[in-house]
Amino acid sequence: MRAAFALGLLLGTAQPSPAGDAVLTNGIRLTGKPVPIQALTTRLQRQKSGATITYSILMVDNGLARYFVANNLVADIDHSVELSSLETFKLKQSISGRKRMFGSIGSYAGVTPFDEYGRRRIALRTAKGRENVIQGVTRIHPRHLTVTGLSHTWEHGMATTSIPPQILDRMIRKVTDHSNSDNRRAIARFYLQAEMYRQASMELKSIKRDFPELAARMDEMGTNLRQLQAGQLLAELNRRRDAGQHKLATAAVRSFPVEGMSAVVLRQVRELDSSGRKQREELAKARMLLGDLQAQLTNEKDKSSAAMFRSIVNRELDLESLGRLDAFSKLSGDDTLSPKQKLALAYSGWVTGSAQAVTEFATAARLWDARFLALEYLRADTIRQRDDLFGQLDELEGIGPDTVGRLIPLLPPPVETPGVEPGVAFEVEVAAGQTKPKRTVDEEPEQATYRYSVLLPPEYSPNHNYPLIVALHPPERTPTDELQWWGGTREKPGQSQRHGAIVIAPSYADKSLTHYDYDTRSHTIVLAAINDARKRFQIDSDRIFLSGHGMGGTAAFDIGMSHPEMFAGVMPICGFCEVFAKWYWRNAKSVPWYVVGGEFDRDATEQNANVLNRMLTNNCDLIYAEYIGRGYESYYAEIHKLFDWMGRQRRAALPKKFEAQILREADDRFYWVECRGLPKKVLLAAANARAGSGRVRPMSLEIKINDGLPGRTTIYVRSGAEQNVLWLSPELVDFDKRISVRLNGRAVRINGQSKSSDFLRPSVRTMLEDLRKRGDRQRVYQVRLPL
Repeated sequence: MRAAFALGLLLGTAQPSPAGDAVLTNGIRLTGKPVPIQALTTRLQRQKSGATITYSILMVDNGLARYFVANNLVADIDHSVELSSLETFKLKQSISGRKRMFGSIGSYAGVTPFDEYGRRRIALRTAKGRENVIQGVTRIHPRHLTVTGLSHTWEHGMATTSIPPQILDRMIRKVTDHSNSDNRRAIARFYLQAEMYRQASMELKSIKRDFPELAARMDEMGTNLRQLQAGQLLAELNRRRDAGQHKLATAAVRSFPVEGMSAVVLRQVRELDSSGRKQREELAKARMLLGDLQAQLTNEKDKSSAAMFRSIVNRELDLESLGRLDAFSKLSGDDTLSPKQKLALAYSGWVTGSAQAVTEFATAARLWDARFLALEYLRADTIRQRDDLFGQLDELEGIGPDTVGRLIPLLPPPVETPGVEPGVAFEVEVAAGQTKPKRTVDEEPEQATYRYSVLLPPEYSPNHNYPLIVALHPPERTPTDELQWWGGTREKPGQSQRHGAIVIAPSYADKSLTHYDYDTRSHTIVLAAINDARKRFQIDSDRIFLSGHGMGGTAAFDIGMSHPEMFAGVMPICGFCEVFAKWYWRNAKSVPWYVVGGEFDRDATEQNANVLNRMLTNNCDLIYAEYIGRGYESYYAEIHKLFDWMGRQRRAALPKKFEAQILREADDRFYWVECRGLPKKVLLAAANARAGSGRVRPMSLEIKINDGLPGRTTIYVRSGAEQNVLWLSPELVDFDKRISVRLNGRAVRINGQSKSSDFLRPSVRTMLEDLRKRGDRQRVYQVRLPL
């Protein structure tokens, strides 16, 4: 935007004047007018008492929306931003006899496109039926349009990018003089500032044709504009490459417009092209070397093993997995190594990573045996099968928890999903929740089945780690509609495909529901869908984001606060944070939130203010975007900001100290602690919370790890549950130290012994069971400790 503004200055009259962007600690910039405030609403502000007035919230108003953040999230207020003199156009509208607008605005029953005069008709759903409202655009700004009610008292903004370019252009032409060079340059400045570079380029060429005396200046501007376009395209190419979309990036580099480009841009293009070509050459060379070296083996058993390994590697090898062969590629020309040793480097590096590659072929073969047995374990349907497979794995020499921990991140997804096409929505059926008792000891419990829809990004590869967006639909839309909001279709790709994210949309609610009912069955379905997707696709569990619209936004609030350990961020859009959120917001302080709503969306502003205000004043990582004068909408204009925000988030590290409030039996796991069998008074409190009356006092879970004593770690647990289970990993405790546990102030026996402290031994079986159930490759627990 700054570059476009500077370029716009060369076109004429615009003069820079400072604004005040808020720069957050995570790098996000909130553009607009920053104002410190005490509370989200005047009602909450009046409730504040005390002699000291504190302004713990920062509001940034850009005319379209107000953004609220906690002051501790603000790293800087940048007063050097030159934005207040952006080019604008005013449209005259006839306003008379307007009706009073409603106190809240629900969904639209119908909307006509804007005409060339900037007018449209909206049909609103109201308690009295449909109400037709006529609106007119009164101001066009590079970032937003001001829309005013002509038949009703109503004013709000709309993102400029939400208007089709041809309609926007017709509106601008109606209020400018085509024969006036200053007007035409104003149009070019506008398009530059709006970063609509294609339209800006067309206008510059048109000005040059119509006003020959300005030709030299327009040529200079055209050259500078091409540099801006090139920078935009290069950023997109790097984004696509980072998302694993190498074919698309390669094709785009080959067709990159080089005419008139600066030396800096041309160098970057050459570097991209050279890097891609080098990777493709290395991949082809690796395939050839594996075949050549295999042919040089003399032992028939080694030949047979190498042939099997090579067959699998050839099938799985792509640009995303090429790095596993780095050690092999670097040492393939070392004459001191035999063909067998070089192949050991390749095949051991393939299953445990290049940094762990070894030159002993027998060791590499055992690693492949372990890989095969681990995959079969994860795929096994019965306990008896898993017992047998683990027995074989346990007998392998040198295969312990550390080795299995290195194998797990590089395993292919254990559940195959044939016939999947990137860019095309498809449905998956998943089991979630026991419904019938087992008939035999070996039989797995019969499960209820639920469905979720999936959209994969272009060039999906099981060797690339993808972020996951869990999208919960509102009652008026289907799961497929929700997928398309995020990702579009194959013919018209949307933002999730561009950014390389997988999107799933669980069928989490009965079709008859019009409001979220806080039934934990929705939690079960959503969590089961996530766990199943992690077993089918290569999902980075440190980048799972929960979102939803309307009823789905309310569910996102509830599920995100009930299971904070699952998510890198939560994005409710037009949802309500009520009922359990009044107590559960404390559970989610470690999770980043991006909440989007409309100022007149039903009574959501008032309903949500208490919880959101508590979160902001308690320094939660929260951005709250409130669209001015808007109601119940999907707010697609916010999607670019949402992806920018997601790109900066990762799931928080496991906390060694935390507190959680629990009201429902289904909310039985927080981070690495399970609590089962809640006190009856807590279950009664949950019923009171849902009813909105009576005393509500959640069960408090308090956890602390103290590892300050030499050679000893103590875990303190305070819980009212009947049974508590700890899931431990090296991220939490040092297994070389003695570990003791104190539950509600009393020492707990470790490993069923009389000792109050002991060494805990990491277990491969525990690791595989945890992975089989949850599918979380990035966080695998090694010890399960019931208390």
